[in-house]
Amino acid sequence: MIDQLSIHTFRGFAEYKIDDIGRVNLLVGTNNSGKTSILEAIRLFQSKGFLPHFLSILADRGEQINDVNNAQGQQEGDLRRLFHNFQLSLSSEFRIIGTENERMTDLSAFITEIPHDTDMFYRFPKFTGSRQLEVKWSNEDENLAYNYPVSPDGGLPCKYEERSTFYGNAQENMRLKYVPAVSLSPQQVIALFEEIVLSPDEELVTEALQIIEPDIVRLASYAGGRQQYPGAGGFTSRGGILVKSKKWDERIPIGSLGDGIWRLLGLILSLIGAKNGTLLIDEIDTGLHHSVMEKMWKLLCLTAHKQNVQIFATTHSNDCWKSLAELAVDEELAHIPIRIHRIDKEKPYPETFTNQEMNIALEREIEVR
Repeated sequence: MIDQLSIHTFRGFAEYKIDDIGRVNLLVGTNNSGKTSILEAIRLFQSKGFLPHFLSILADRGEQINDVNNAQGQQEGDLRRLFHNFQLSLSSEFRIIGTENERMTDLSAFITEIPHDTDMFYRFPKFTGSRQLEVKWSNEDENLAYNYPVSPDGGLPCKYEERSTFYGNAQENMRLKYVPAVSLSPQQVIALFEEIVLSPDEELVTEALQIIEPDIVRLASYAGGRQQYPGAGGFTSRGGILVKSKKWDERIPIGSLGDGIWRLLGLILSLIGAKNGTLLIDEIDTGLHHSVMEKMWKLLCLTAHKQNVQIFATTHSNDCWKSLAELAVDEELAHIPIRIHRIDKEKPYPETFTNQEMNIALEREIEVR
């Protein structure tokens, strides 16, 4: 579990350090304060520089370059966006350093020239004489290093992911889950759900959904939900999961129960899937009414403690942080290190509130966001 994090020249941060990181961490702040950037930094750090996470982070923000010289319109992630001030040169570098019990782990990414005597030089002739992204991840026990080609336009080619064989089973051993603000896709939800079917964790999922709909009895996946329904934003269907409720004789699609149920389902499935790892949640309160916030936080905090998961979440919601602050000193949760970090990228560190401090701020009506 990370207890300190330092970010150097990544996105909008020149230098930033977060001390006193807890089991459950809520990042608050104004728009464009850097909350999501911190989630992204942690995501790259905890993935050990795994290429799909670089590409996914860029794709999530629409930071892509279309290669007009490629007849197939090959897309590239706009790598410049990850570096401070969006500058990309042979001197460009960012670092993310985390510590756990004074044990340091370092992720560094920097731009170098592609050597002419490497396999990459011949496999990617369009990049001849161009640059590469070097990624290094290291701690006391392990040292990893990877090189990814960078196009003359500063793009990270999406197709390169299909050819990359550097990691072997590294991704399978990684307990890292990310829930975006727009929630998970039906395909992601079904895959996570099928991992816990007929296990004790299935009851935990039902318990989570009962926060909003107490009459839910059980969930089940069905093959028809794998069908793809393309829309303006890609997959728009919330099929694939059926719900049995005390209210109805027939099973109904989970999409009929609204945004809140879908959001909670994605959160709890991701939390279970991140056992002994890290869960990142952007805009955790998306689709959730303020009346369910307290129960949601209680379930997430207790489950994170039980599953040995460290949570980092962001919010703009006043109700969201207040419900967490109210619970933080509850007898059931007081032993769990819960933190609120107020992010301001113009400062070198956040203002951090411990369990007791956030509760005091709530009682004194001090604005934390």
